[in-house]
Amino acid sequence: MSQSASTSPSTAPKTPDFDRELASFTSRQMEAIRHLDSGKIKFLLYGGALGGGKSYFLRWYGVRRLMVLFMHFGIKQAVGMLACEDYPSLKDRQLSKISREFPAWMGKMHQDHRDYGRCFILHEKWGGGVLCFRNLDDPSKYASAEFAFILVDELTKNPYDVFTFLRTRLRWKGLTDVECQLIGATNPGSVGHGWDKQLWMDKLYGDERR
Repeated sequence: MSQSASTSPSTAPKTPDFDRELASFTSRQMEAIRHLDSGKIKFLLYGGALGGGKSYFLRWYGVRRLMVLFMHFGIKQAVGMLACEDYPSLKDRQLSKISREFPAWMGKMHQDHRDYGRCFILHEKWGGGVLCFRNLDDPSKYASAEFAFILVDELTKNPYDVFTFLRTRLRWKGLTDVECQLIGATNPGSVGHGWDKQLWMDKLYGDERR
């Protein structure tokens, strides 16, 4: 995905190519993005060993998705969730990294926004989309919330009922069901290993998982 400012050729600075120059996605991360950009993938699990760039992929894909929703769907101020199993994990794996990685021109980090709480809000130039940071110690807190997409860091640290609940929070005006994506990134193991493997690796769905 590439974006360029367009005022006059002599004065307008070129915005870096998001995928290659700004986020610097790896070839494996770009493979996942191509699946997600196809419009055919609602659920995706990005797995791998420790240090494989999974948390990085989620936060940068979140910003990218907000830009895509604005540039290709015309949706302003879309709201997405980036979540971890608890706040200490959210702080260590995501929040502590974002202030160093996200450039100031792209948007603003808010510690306690009056409408969205802890979040990153894109500049209006990119649609003003909101990436909300949440923890999943009590998912029922989000029973009345709606999100254009949900990203879960270390999905296997959550039981299956957290996944099924989050699915119900995926809806956004102007998007079809399949375009409201849920993406998990995870290492093998932990409490959710069994259902994650059954769903994504073994592809044993059952009626309740369709």
